[in-house]
Formats: sequence, C-alpha cells, structure tokens
Amino acid sequence: MAVVTLFMSDRDTSKTFTDKKEADNYDKMLELAESVSLWVEKEITGLSEEQVESIGMLFAENKDNLMKALKGKPELLLNPESEESKDSKKVTPISASA
Repeated sequence: MAVVTLFMSDRDTSKTFTDKKEADNYDKMLELAESVSLWVEKEITGLSEEQVESIGMLFAENKDNLMKALKGKPELLLNPESEESKDSKKVTPISASA
C-alpha cells in the first residue's frame, strides 16, 4: 500500500495538496486576498462583503498580470492571454519521429 503525503492549507482547511510549495502558495494567495479585501473595504464604502471578497480574490489570483500592468503594460489586464501566447511562441514543440 502506498502512502501519500497531503498538505493542508492553513487558511482553508477544506483544501489539500500533494505538494508543500503549492499549499504555501495557496495560503499566500489567500493572505493577499484578505489584505486587499480589508483595504478595499476601508477605502470604498457601499460594497457588500461578497463584493469586497470577490475583488480581493480577483487581485490575488491575477497579481502577476496586475504587477506587469502597473509596470507599463496595462493591456495585459484586458487580454492576459496575449503575454502567455508570446511566451508559448518562443517554445518549439518537439515532435516524435519514427
């Protein structure tokens, strides 16, 4: 019988991961989402708790594109696939030959 090590998220105990780094990254994302939510709630009045949490998760889940947008590439927020497609064009697929 094989033994599989599972790692639980500290902030969301319903989530388990087979990789510690993945679990840590998930916890960091939730921590960022919470901080952004608290900041948005403080700065913008009239939003529901659900809206504030959605904004926090949106920022946390898209932090890489948001950082790139803040550094001068705002179009990435409207078309995030464009950056990924540029990177994928740099990779030449390996085809199997018989």
